[in-house]
Amino acid sequence: MSRRCQSRFIFEMTGNTRIFRHQRMINNQIINCPTCHSLVGANEPYSHHWLGSQDDQHINLGLDEKQLLKRIERERIETFLLCDESALDRTNEFLLEAGIEAIPQLLRFLIYEASRLELTVGFYVNVSKQHMYYESTPVKIDHHLDIKETVDMVFSILLEKISSFVLVQQRVPFEACTIKRLKLTVKRQLQGQQQIPLQYRVKSDTRYTDNKNTTCVDLELLSKSFRSYHGQRFGHFPVSLKVNLYCLRVCASTKELYAVPYLLRSEDVNTTPTFLILTDVAGEFQGMHEIRNVRRFLKADTRDHMLECRQCKSHFADRLQFALHKQIDCGGGFMIWQINPESVELYENCLLLPKQYFKFAWFGIRN
Repeated sequence: MSRRCQSRFIFEMTGNTRIFRHQRMINNQIINCPTCHSLVGANEPYSHHWLGSQDDQHINLGLDEKQLLKRIERERIETFLLCDESALDRTNEFLLEAGIEAIPQLLRFLIYEASRLELTVGFYVNVSKQHMYYESTPVKIDHHLDIKETVDMVFSILLEKISSFVLVQQRVPFEACTIKRLKLTVKRQLQGQQQIPLQYRVKSDTRYTDNKNTTCVDLELLSKSFRSYHGQRFGHFPVSLKVNLYCLRVCASTKELYAVPYLLRSEDVNTTPTFLILTDVAGEFQGMHEIRNVRRFLKADTRDHMLECRQCKSHFADRLQFALHKQIDCGGGFMIWQINPESVELYENCLLLPKQYFKFAWFGIRN
């Protein structure tokens, strides 16, 4: 199961320049990140640090990919199969590729223009001449930056279930299993309020702005001004908007998520309205989330104590992983079926997802 590195970002002033550094702390040693580094003029806005810099949180969707997504929606394709096309027995490699690359890539594609995904993962397992199918309970993904951690958690619990079951029932280790096929069921919810990543939702500041509960800021003017200003080195942001803005970045080296300043109009963080810029998986602007307590929002989680699940007694040093574990209900609803080895599954209405965009052999099953 993955763990985010403890790290920090700093801005250093050297002469007439301001330098951004992302630093990781490993064994009490500070290591500068090789990819998260930028240098701008000392008086330039913070947004200039992020102009054209490498960022691993967004995907590029062309017209063909958007038309494919419309077709999936139109034909109500919610089931996807991934098969290992290799003739070799390479279960570990297949699961590694599926969990790290194949499934996250598909989910990032499917979450475009959706406010939520509901994901179910199933493994087809062959062991001791028996054919089994293991399936997770549905888990909700409310933000594209939650995909990796969610897939990690579901995979971890599924593999624990498989390992325990075959050890007790077949008296063989997990290494005796062969897995060459898995199934995803993905339901896309198109309507709903946009969320921030779970890493920040688990903190106490989780309220969203609306016209009835916000500071005295013209949200329409703020959004319009941001659209005009964003991505422009010489853009103009109205002086009348006394706000501080933050944006999210994903480290290209560690895949760690962190929030950084985008525009700072005041050092008074207690009274200055502060917002997080919301973007979708393709980097398109979605709106603003008001940060009520910026210190708490930006503060890294401490790891000096463990969080214990009262139900299964598992321990977590990471509040994000703990929240996902509770959402999946400790894996208590995961299902196991035995499949008749002589049975054959026939899917006549298959849509092969194009290899030009998808690296792996995904098949969409029409209902």
